[in-house]
Amino acid sequence: MNIELPEISKRLLALSGATLIGLAALSACGTGDDTTGGGSDDTGSDTTTAAEEAAEEGTATGDGLSPEAPLPAGSTVEIGDWTLSVGDVQLDATDAIMAENEFNTPPADGNALAMFTVDGTYNGAETGTLWLDATVGIWADGVMSETCTNVVPNDIIDATEVTAGGTSSGATCAEIPADAEQTLIYVEDVWSLDGTVYYIEIG
Repeated sequence: MNIELPEISKRLLALSGATLIGLAALSACGTGDDTTGGGSDDTGSDTTTAAEEAAEEGTATGDGLSPEAPLPAGSTVEIGDWTLSVGDVQLDATDAIMAENEFNTPPADGNALAMFTVDGTYNGAETGTLWLDATVGIWADGVMSETCTNVVPNDIIDATEVTAGGTSSGATCAEIPADAEQTLIYVEDVWSLDGTVYYIEIG
């Protein structure tokens, strides 16, 4: 038996169906919003990565074979039979050096006396003397300044001869322009004929 619903009842049923469909759509949208919110962690990770990369900027990554591609400060280099590193660099140690010995010579006008320490391990089969086997100086605005003749505290000239596996250390100096814009340590083997020079940043 067919029952005819009044027109008002049909309208109410249609309205109820539309309302249910609307609620289902809103629920789906809500789920999408949650997914978007959860993705905010990825943005934070990207920011962290960018910050880490920025922190690494300015660190030398070269091979050290030219002033344009120096090794990072504190790097060790192999020079002949020696493994060397240079530290405790003072670009203006004029007062300390002049106070060390009354016969020390002051720098020329516009220059300063820099001082630094060379540490080495001898890897040869016989014996070696650090200050005789390696040249260490400061490259300043394109000019290479080698060891000065002044006496300095813990002078490298006093470093004794060592055998295989022995270590040696001492300080030395170089005269450089006081207003130099770029300075690097340079190291080379005294006995090498290939002209290889290593450049190292000053920390």
